[in-house]
Amino acid sequence: MSDNTRASLPELALGSAVLAADAARGLVRRAAGLGTEAWQSGKQAAATQVRSAAAAPLDWAEQNLIPKVVDDLMPYLVSSVVPRIIDGLTPYLVATAVPRILDGVLPQIRAQVLPLLIEDLTQSPQLRELITEQSRDVVADAATDLRDSTAAADDRVETGVRRLFHLAPAR
Repeated sequence: MSDNTRASLPELALGSAVLAADAARGLVRRAAGLGTEAWQSGKQAAATQVRSAAAAPLDWAEQNLIPKVVDDLMPYLVSSVVPRIIDGLTPYLVATAVPRILDGVLPQIRAQVLPLLIEDLTQSPQLRELITEQSRDVVADAATDLRDSTAAADDRVETGVRRLFHLAPAR
């Protein structure tokens, strides 16, 4: 500035240019912020549209295509793939999974299932009939064995008496 506190024309021009640059910088910042917001909003809208556009074929495939493919493949899966999977898993299941399952289940089986089975078996008329029949067979077998043993003993006693008294054998 000059001596008389008035700004000279170049000073006014420079000050105005600085003010204009500041104002322009502010406008650019606001415009950039609005542009970024608009870009973000547009990006989100585009992503939503892409998702919905992508979801429509997936929904159609899930409802129409996939069930048909699975139905058509089911005989092959059942006859070929599933047995291979089971054969491959069997050693693992036998060695690892089944013992752990049994260890977890056996206490419950012993506590809840076996008493019910025993009660059902003791009340079963068919089982009672089988036990009675088996008992009769055992008694009949024992009687036959006793009869055979007593007949053999009788023969020995008779043979011993005949020898003792020098009698001729019975004919």
